[in-house]
Amino acid sequence: MDHETRIELDHLKISTQRDLHRLWELLMQPLGFRSTSVWVTLIGADDRPERFLIEIAESELLPEADQVRSLFEALRQIIAEEGEGLSVAFLITRPGRDGVSRFDRELTGLLTNGARAAGVGCHPVHVANDVAIRAVAPDDLAA
Repeated sequence: MDHETRIELDHLKISTQRDLHRLWELLMQPLGFRSTSVWVTLIGADDRPERFLIEIAESELLPEADQVRSLFEALRQIIAEEGEGLSVAFLITRPGRDGVSRFDRELTGLLTNGARAAGVGCHPVHVANDVAIRAVAPDDLAA
């Protein structure tokens, strides 16, 4: 990560979906992925991204319900330790050039439903492939 990117990250506030999109652009440049992964970061109560980015899965298979529950139990513990008001943001990365896929929609549904069930604040899930980053919109989930 270059100096200019670090400076922009240090000053970025996540108050809109566009801001979140920019965060993922900064963290994932350059685009191009060899496998499918899920990434999570925390957003502070002050709307600033925390210095926390972790790859939580590298799989082309959807997680089982108990795996999703375990993920959110761990995230709930981190949030409890780090302080109130934290929320999570997820990015699905995968190779390809297509738009939002069925897999992306299904995984987004699992993540957002898991967050809701766990009482964890969750920003819109984004998907990145080799050419673009996109938010998964509610209309995408209905498709």
